[in-house]
Amino acid sequence: MPYSQIISLMMAMVLMAGSPSDSQLAYTLPHTLALWAAKTIIYALCLYILIMRSPPESRAEAAERLQPAALLPLAADFYVLDIRDLLYSVSWIHSFPMLAELAGILLFLGYLALLWAAEWLAARRGGAVMEGLGSHVNEQLSLILPALVPYIILTVLLETATKWAPGWLRSILNSDAGPLVSLAMFTILLTVLIPPVLVRMWKCTPLPQGKSREAIEKFIRKRGTSFNNIYLWPLKGGKACTAAVVGIIPGFRYMLLTPALISYLQPEETEAVLSHETEHVLRKHILWYVFFLACYAIVIYRLMDPLWTWILSQKSFLSVLLLLQDTPRPVISLAAVLPMVILILLYFRFLMGWFMRNFERQADLSVFRTQGHPWHMVAALEKVAILSGGTREKPSWHHYSIAQRIDFLARAAGNPGLVKQHNIILNRGRAVFMAAVLILSLTPGMMPIERWKENAQANMARAYMDQILNRGSRNASWYLMLGNLFARQHDYDRAVHAYRKALELEPDNPDALNNLAWLHATARDSKFFQPELALMYAARAASAKPLNYILDTLAEAFFINGYVDMAIKTEKEALAKTESGKGYYRKQLQRFIKNAADGQNASSGSHPLGSGSGN
Repeated sequence: MPYSQIISLMMAMVLMAGSPSDSQLAYTLPHTLALWAAKTIIYALCLYILIMRSPPESRAEAAERLQPAALLPLAADFYVLDIRDLLYSVSWIHSFPMLAELAGILLFLGYLALLWAAEWLAARRGGAVMEGLGSHVNEQLSLILPALVPYIILTVLLETATKWAPGWLRSILNSDAGPLVSLAMFTILLTVLIPPVLVRMWKCTPLPQGKSREAIEKFIRKRGTSFNNIYLWPLKGGKACTAAVVGIIPGFRYMLLTPALISYLQPEETEAVLSHETEHVLRKHILWYVFFLACYAIVIYRLMDPLWTWILSQKSFLSVLLLLQDTPRPVISLAAVLPMVILILLYFRFLMGWFMRNFERQADLSVFRTQGHPWHMVAALEKVAILSGGTREKPSWHHYSIAQRIDFLARAAGNPGLVKQHNIILNRGRAVFMAAVLILSLTPGMMPIERWKENAQANMARAYMDQILNRGSRNASWYLMLGNLFARQHDYDRAVHAYRKALELEPDNPDALNNLAWLHATARDSKFFQPELALMYAARAASAKPLNYILDTLAEAFFINGYVDMAIKTEKEALAKTESGKGYYRKQLQRFIKNAADGQNASSGSHPLGSGSGN
């Protein structure tokens, strides 16, 4: 399985998700296209030079090591060239954000394709006999594309549900349980869809009836396992010598064997390979891989918000933020997302990699039960090393090297206790892992999160007041954030001061106008309750950005100024633009209508700033 490519793809998705979005593009379209072309050409040339400098016999390994380099041009696209905002400038893409995500994935796959093309050119220059460039790139893409199928289907389903699903379903997806529901849906798609998609995209064909198939089926039955079918897998044009099991559920599980394995291995050696593959099924190793993915998602879901709250509650971290206040937004966004990218690498390449290597070793050791000795497996591994072009000494992060595997089998033959010892090590490792996941999942319930939130707000307010306002930051968003904090604490004087500072820097900032309007419309202090000012600011905000929460502020401003009919009309517009959480807007509308019927004109003054304040 292309584990390295899949991990790189996960990191690419995190990079894209964390990229900044702004209403103003950094470059014009011609400039963006010119910079993108120049950057892509430089990237392709660097890949080719690096691969050509590697020894001819290790150029394929050099290309595999360079796969994470495809993240660099992708990061440049989203953090320097503003590709996300360029895509969102197209109206039909802005209406369906998933299209921007899919475009980003296509870009990443394109950068990987350039890497494989560079590998192909370097191999041809070195005199290697290679298949066509298109065939080589298509085969590499076919290894990774099936992993995208469940993600694309889930993205389409969630996008559709967000816009057209019944209200109860959208409520679930937008609730705290939404991410877990999405994870469950993804897991189901992963286990049911990927196996049949793999065998089709990898152009596998059923193993023909005959003595070989009969012997394989007999051994599989003897092992107590079952498969939907047994396929020939034409990996690397049929020259690769390997086998694989794909799928967890018996009806969606397949055994894959390459033609070279059938041709060059003796029946006893093939049986040893089958022992290895069926052991993965019996030990439920593939199910464990899904479990590792689910545990990662659950722990991140449980810990991310508490961890971020704790960080914000620390004065030292806020001091760092203040030092970085004038740093370009893309740099801040990239710095914020890099820890997640590194965490993916550490978790899957190292923690999960340890389990994968030892699951493979456990599968190797199954020959002691099925054949009584390891020598047919040793012979099979030696042939695999030869047919693979001298890979005997080369380990990977998810496999021990063939030499290491043979050495361990030989030692286990002389010391049978090693088999039991290895199983104990794996069981202890799984127990420690599950205990750690349980502790990390339960930890947020024991954390003083509310106290951290209070400390974070207090620290931010004090730090902003003492440093940002006094030294005159040139970033309007900092003042907007500061104004929101003071307004929630009903510190109207400082809130107004902060909002006006934001408007000095950006006179037409719709959120600053909206929040200042809401403050003057709902302030509990008569000094700051100023209906005329509220209407003026709200009208300017709605003119610049007529979204639901801004229209709600305008409706409130109309209402407190006595224009009840205009308030009703505007609140209806706000309600029409609201996809979820319509309850508040309905209450506002009912209050206005009731007041019109009663001939009264009273402001609620109870709406907390934030529901109608945008940022």
